[in-house]
Amino acid sequence: MIKTNTQRVIFYFLFLAISNYAYSSAIHSLPMLPDGGKMIGKVVEAPGNTPVSFATIAVMLSADSSVIDGVTADENGVFSFSNVKSGKYILRITNMGYDTRYVNNVNIAPESNMTDLGLITMYAAAQKLNEVVIVGEKSMIVDDIDKKMITIGKDLLASSNNVSDLLEKLPAVSLDENGNPQVRGKGNVVVLIDGKPSTLYGSDLPTILQSFPAELIDRIDVMTTPSAKYEGEGASGVIDIITKKVKIRGTNGGGRLSYGNRGNHNVSGYINHRTGKIGLNSSVSGQSNNTFWKRMLSRDNFLGEETSHLNQMGRGSNKNKNLFGRVGLNYELNEKNSVELGVNYSLNQNNNLSSIANETSLSSGIITEQFVRNVKSEGDGNNISMNLDYRKKFKKKDHLLAFTANYSLGGSDGNSLYDQLSDAETLEQHQQNFRNNNNNSLFLNSDYTWPLAKKSTLEMGVRSRISQSENTNAFYNIDNEGSNPVFDPNVSNIFGYKNFIYTGYMTFSQKTDDWGLRAGLRLTDAEQTVNQISSDRSFSVHFLTLVPSLAVTRKIDDASQVKINYSRRVQRPEASWLNPFTDISDPRNIQTGNPELRPEFVHKAEMGYSKYEETGGWGPSLFMDYSNNAITRLRTVDEEGVSLTKYDNVGREMSYGFETDFSQKFGELIKVNASGRVYRSEVVSEMAQIDNRTWSYSGNLNAFLTLPMDFRASAYVNYEGPRAIAQGTREGVFVANMGIRKDLLEKKATLSFNIQDVFLSRSYKSQLSTATYAQISSWQQTNRRVNLTFQYRFGKISANGNDA
Repeated sequence: MIKTNTQRVIFYFLFLAISNYAYSSAIHSLPMLPDGGKMIGKVVEAPGNTPVSFATIAVMLSADSSVIDGVTADENGVFSFSNVKSGKYILRITNMGYDTRYVNNVNIAPESNMTDLGLITMYAAAQKLNEVVIVGEKSMIVDDIDKKMITIGKDLLASSNNVSDLLEKLPAVSLDENGNPQVRGKGNVVVLIDGKPSTLYGSDLPTILQSFPAELIDRIDVMTTPSAKYEGEGASGVIDIITKKVKIRGTNGGGRLSYGNRGNHNVSGYINHRTGKIGLNSSVSGQSNNTFWKRMLSRDNFLGEETSHLNQMGRGSNKNKNLFGRVGLNYELNEKNSVELGVNYSLNQNNNLSSIANETSLSSGIITEQFVRNVKSEGDGNNISMNLDYRKKFKKKDHLLAFTANYSLGGSDGNSLYDQLSDAETLEQHQQNFRNNNNNSLFLNSDYTWPLAKKSTLEMGVRSRISQSENTNAFYNIDNEGSNPVFDPNVSNIFGYKNFIYTGYMTFSQKTDDWGLRAGLRLTDAEQTVNQISSDRSFSVHFLTLVPSLAVTRKIDDASQVKINYSRRVQRPEASWLNPFTDISDPRNIQTGNPELRPEFVHKAEMGYSKYEETGGWGPSLFMDYSNNAITRLRTVDEEGVSLTKYDNVGREMSYGFETDFSQKFGELIKVNASGRVYRSEVVSEMAQIDNRTWSYSGNLNAFLTLPMDFRASAYVNYEGPRAIAQGTREGVFVANMGIRKDLLEKKATLSFNIQDVFLSRSYKSQLSTATYAQISSWQQTNRRVNLTFQYRFGKISANGNDA
């Protein structure tokens, strides 16, 4: 089957865009400076001599301009070199958002123990096509033509243990109650890691994000209207998590130890080494994550002769342990060719407890049933991912070919014990569920970058993704003595799933002094095979989709631009949405998949303006998302008061509104980064009798305050306003975090104290209303998280200017 489908792949063209690649390659295998004196200096920005944090300084020989060493300036722009032998040198200073600065005729005298170069002035770069740069306090945002690129600096690292913590601090990004990312308040987001699907690291995205250490991240790209170069999936957008790479010869690394209340602890470490043409990188992290929660549900059922009322009150805990490790080897065959091998391994264990009290009564006040359902679940899973990356630069300038192959293999096992206790013998139940899941996937990717002219580029690529899984759920009924388990075929299921996706894309970019254009087209051939093995029934669905994209920018002056973007997206049904297995863990609220789901197509448009200057700026935009066959969850309730929830294509879903990000520095002590939006959300379906329309507002704010004695304080608040969902409204969610940190040991170490969910306000509530029922429900985490973190760094900092 795989071979037959693979033959559909006709052309392989691919994209790779790695800035600073030539500079990194040149610096990798050069000799150390010989013994000598010390050279120091400070990098500042004209005209106000503001320090340029984390600029990269390279030392080159005057004779042949060869690079012999490099360092990164600290947050105050100060840098130093040790053991500089007498002679003549050239300094090259680079930093994102600034013109490259060369300092010629740097003479080191034989008798000099220390040479002070004083202030070295840099100038903000004239705005390039589709790039507006905000130089924030340590972290940095670049507003590209089709995405926002957020460089992760010390401010975000000090208050974040993992990628999940980082994501909720980014513009337009939030997390739902399960830890899944949302963009502009909506799910269905594609998450990539170094351009590859995050599913290659495991099937549970929240666990992957919580396992990935924050200090391994270079930057995060957020795309609300992605170009055709990126995955066509993801109705809400794409998030690409870019990890750090080894760029300077030598050894560097670090470690982080975080101790938290209620058993929430984290430990991680990494080390990078490069010598000659070989670079090694490795990291490991372990985490215990404990969540305590409560939930409530109140539902009136209008079916039947008399209105009935269901009331549920429950508490529980989710205790998870995760282990994540990665090893990578990079080898430069020559200056034109390089290859990289990598292995990632993850292991997770979970233990969950819940107790939910159920009471059903009639409108007359008569209680018809009462029972308590206790659930104890445990499980474990593991995943291994192996990748091969090959890069080739051609003799023609800037021509680049990249090939990636990745194979992932994983599985999980678990079991749950259900004890339903009641004074009524007919309501007592004892059940056990055994689960087993196995999955594997193959990802092949080829990209080619072809500069057609000085200011125009053609990017072409082909991707193949082949994945399959088999999920077994076996339910057994147990007598009151806890013995004689009897298999229940009515709620048991063996589900097989295969997914074959073949994609080709092409994007064209053209820029002038004032205008920029990027147009793209993506063609995807997808086939999904659903196999209900236990009932010997299977079927396949085939989709051929075309995803166009267009982005145009117009430069107004050196600090501002306007742009307009359009992209068509497709959300194909996920395996869990298709799986017809009936989840009866809550017998009054059961769930099942829908194997008849069809893809959702979303049109996304955005028009924006941005203006950023030295002290701050803003980037307002108008946006609209429209889908005529939206995939959403629908709930129906029968006369017995039992609800059934499953995914379905409901009809029209639209959101439109105004959004902006904001950055401002108040003196030398306070820095504020914020984003917010006001928007309208609508869900309409005549067939399902749905017509929900709601105005809402959302936003987040990050504030950083400089205190005496080199202490730094930070505060983060986020509010996701109410929005329309199928059959009702999701209420607003507010969360506030705060922290304080101090650099130690000549800024090689950081000690930080953080509190998450300060007011225990992260409560997820929804209201549903139809002709047959009305429901109010809520879920809330009940443990405030407090942690003390110590982080230590050693060795050289990577040449891209990001300290770990």
